[in-house]
Amino acid sequence: MVSVDWVGFSLASIVVVLAPGPGSVFVAKTAATSRVQGGLLAMLGIMVGDACLISLSLLGVSALFLAHPSLFHVIRIAGASYLIFLGLQSIFVSPKKEVDVTQARGLPFRQAISITLLNPKAVFFFMAFFPVFIKSAENGLVTAYAIMTLVFMIISATYLSFLIHVSSKLALAFQQNQSLQSIARKLCGCVFIGFGLKVAMVSR
Repeated sequence: MVSVDWVGFSLASIVVVLAPGPGSVFVAKTAATSRVQGGLLAMLGIMVGDACLISLSLLGVSALFLAHPSLFHVIRIAGASYLIFLGLQSIFVSPKKEVDVTQARGLPFRQAISITLLNPKAVFFFMAFFPVFIKSAENGLVTAYAIMTLVFMIISATYLSFLIHVSSKLALAFQQNQSLQSIARKLCGCVFIGFGLKVAMVSR
């Protein structure tokens, strides 16, 4: 029988989900430029990526990173470079071209899942985060992880859905103000670059 501190896990998950990160920023940016449909695709990419990282943490990929630090650093640099690339694209690509690219079929999903999977530190986070709230798992960790992943995803989907709604509404409100759109786009770009530099500079 699986015994989990559900109250503690739910509260901690809410805090984790609400913490600003490149994934949530990307979902908000995509919802603002591609409206609800693009935002939902981005949200799906984030959630699929998180599910993959949780599975990798259960499979012990973190131990592989510890045994082969060079692999960890290669993925870390790749992730940092991708975030910086997205930031520069937001700053320098004209609004018209940006909308055309973002609305390409499946692109928000691919970009979102890339942002998530190219974050090797997340594997270590999930490896440390989930076990803290598992009191007992007589049927094995797989069952406990599966149920906890579902709860985490529901919390994440709820918050990201709210973010998509707010971002798309704000975008419509400022649709006629090109100056505000440009400032918002450049600010998002700076945030992505900041996240990229942060990822590049941290160690395990």
